[in-house]
Amino acid sequence: TNVITAAESGSTFFLASATEFVSTLPAVAAGLRFSFVVTAAPSGANYTIVTDASANVIKGQVYTVDVNSATDPDFETAGGDTISFVDAKAVAGDRVDVVCDGTNWFAYGFCSVFDAITITAT
Repeated sequence: TNVITAAESGSTFFLASATEFVSTLPAVAAGLRFSFVVTAAPSGANYTIVTDASANVIKGQVYTVDVNSATDPDFETAGGDTISFVDAKAVAGDRVDVVCDGTNWFAYGFCSVFDAITITAT
């Protein structure tokens, strides 16, 4: 588990663990921003990024080059609490950037395979 602090704002976290883990965002505060980049594809579990206290304050979009007529890019406008780099789908180079306005986290994800990054409410 990686509990991120506000003092780490501006950091890029490279996800390359042999055992996938959870990264917990700090409490919302205007101007906080973080980037997450997969450098070793998840195998056996998801890498996840979660809000503190399970607040549903993540909004944003996931863009992929693997969109077809049967599917659309993932997006979350109501608010989620978990971003997942999905096991057996996410690959090295997939990325999520999050920025906070003091109320919500806004997430922008980029992946090679459809649904390799998801934003959900649990």
